[in-house]
Amino acid sequence: MELLFTFIVLLIYSFFKNFIKKHPGIFNHTTYYEIDKDYIYDKSEFTDRQKYVFDYIARYGKATEKDIIKECQTSKIVINNLKKKGVIKKMKFRNIKTKDILIMSGILIALLGLMLLMNYFMMIKANFRYSSMFIFIGIYLLIGFNIVFFYIKFDEDLYKKIMMYSVSGLISFLFLFYIFGGRPIFHAEEYANLIEVTEADFVEDINTVDIDSLPIVDKSYGSKLGSLKLGEYPGIGSEFKVGDYSDIIYQGKQYLVAPLEYRGFFKWTSNNDIGTPGYILIDKITSETQLINLRESTGKGMKFVPSAFFGQDLLRHAYYNGLSKYKLENYFFEIDEEGNPYYVLQYSLPTIFINGGAKINKTVVIDAIDGDINIYEPNDVPDWVESVYPNHLIFQHLNYWGSLQDGWFNSVFAQKGVIQTSSGTRVIMNEGELFYFTGLTSAGNDESTIGFIYANMKTNETKLYRFPGATEEAAMNKALTLIPQNNISSSFPIPMNILDTPSYFVLIKGEDGRILRYVFIKIQDLDFNVISEKSKMDAYNLYLTKLSDDDEGITENVSGTIDKITSYVIQGNTIYWIEVNGKLYMINVVNFTSSEMQHFISKDVGDSIDFETIGSNIIKFNE
Repeated sequence: MELLFTFIVLLIYSFFKNFIKKHPGIFNHTTYYEIDKDYIYDKSEFTDRQKYVFDYIARYGKATEKDIIKECQTSKIVINNLKKKGVIKKMKFRNIKTKDILIMSGILIALLGLMLLMNYFMMIKANFRYSSMFIFIGIYLLIGFNIVFFYIKFDEDLYKKIMMYSVSGLISFLFLFYIFGGRPIFHAEEYANLIEVTEADFVEDINTVDIDSLPIVDKSYGSKLGSLKLGEYPGIGSEFKVGDYSDIIYQGKQYLVAPLEYRGFFKWTSNNDIGTPGYILIDKITSETQLINLRESTGKGMKFVPSAFFGQDLLRHAYYNGLSKYKLENYFFEIDEEGNPYYVLQYSLPTIFINGGAKINKTVVIDAIDGDINIYEPNDVPDWVESVYPNHLIFQHLNYWGSLQDGWFNSVFAQKGVIQTSSGTRVIMNEGELFYFTGLTSAGNDESTIGFIYANMKTNETKLYRFPGATEEAAMNKALTLIPQNNISSSFPIPMNILDTPSYFVLIKGEDGRILRYVFIKIQDLDFNVISEKSKMDAYNLYLTKLSDDDEGITENVSGTIDKITSYVIQGNTIYWIEVNGKLYMINVVNFTSSEMQHFISKDVGDSIDFETIGSNIIKFNE
């Protein structure tokens, strides 16, 4: 944005300067000559005519070209020869009057107004910690200096020196400002500490998966569902489009939500008095898609959106209401628990030296209907707000943390112990909170991870679960090899804890976005996987059975209260799963006698039970 602003202003300046050259009379300059005081001269070198001209100029201090030619009865050739020898120098002088001063001042004020008008659209950051302010002021002073030069007497050589030193000085300052203002090469330790990463145990920290709450809709699939839903309302679809989707927790469940945006300037002009109709809401578990029409239900639409113009433009509205000195990192559309629409904007400020190490400083919540603005500290937002920290900033800090622990030079050259985030990310839910998930790989960026990162979207709390395994991309590629079909794609994996086993859940989708297969993959062994075309529940049960059959270990005695009982049939065999003390255990009917199964079937949720198990397989009931 700053570069675009600079280009436009310089374009205006270039046009102004060329106009002056083509219309010099508009400023009514008078050319004068005076003796160059720095010249050491010898009159014996002069011709008679040159001596006469020299004495005339010396007598009056300065003289116009017209007066010299008339009074000395000479020509321009004599004047030019003296100028070439350095005896005299040419000056331009504007016979300035009070009226001219007022005009000059008016032009300077108009120039400032023009630049402020341009900034209305470009919204540069009004903070000396960013280069945009120096560019803005520098350009104004340079153009203003040229305007003054055209009105007031000025030595041309001095003018050129001032311009040369000013432009080169501004460029040099901006270069030094960027290099030494707070780059990682000089502040590696501070950059490495921008984020606090704590290590935790994946099995203990991440809840055992609840298959009923496992989402099947990602943003790519959600975009198709939203477009189909909007297509059911041709009157709305002709004027509005679906904006960017946000992950939210709404009334305890995971949803995707996206605002309806204007399709262009003319659609805005015909609707700006009432705003856009509302938003698309998609249940990530069931894929149920709704178009929430606020104009129909409440009579009020969303006026303050990113696709609006002038004062209703969301970002401009925030900029001119106290946010001009901050850097906008990102913004998200969200709804509160009553379904009211808001935008959440994330603003940062540098924290390292002058302009390095951006961290979120303000979280801004704007009512999309009436434009009401509330500015919060990041840790003081309303409970329903999820998007406080943007993923790109968290992952940038993670990459600094992973690469700069042993200094900047090690991160570039030796790269000993350097780690980095993997290429993808996904929003996941754990214990009712949303997290950014990504893997960590070595600097070589191979297909194996050293662990996984969960970063809380609201609190920035970041945990590392350190264990080797396959990257998300490797798991996606593996899933695609499981069915021999062209024009298919895989969703970004969802990591989960299944029977204390870190696992990926991946969807294989057709060209139209339809789900073709449900896949579970063991993170630490890509060849350990199951695939089902029926449902995620079917794939999950197959995976549970395979994990249980794969269990090896010593016999363990378990006793407790039955919290949950589920059953299903696989390959003609009935399988029961019971949850005791927060863990799942499998009962394969073929491994028990009729009397043993009679003992189990007599049990119900809430009853006590005692059994022996190897891993998650129950091998004996204790009566």
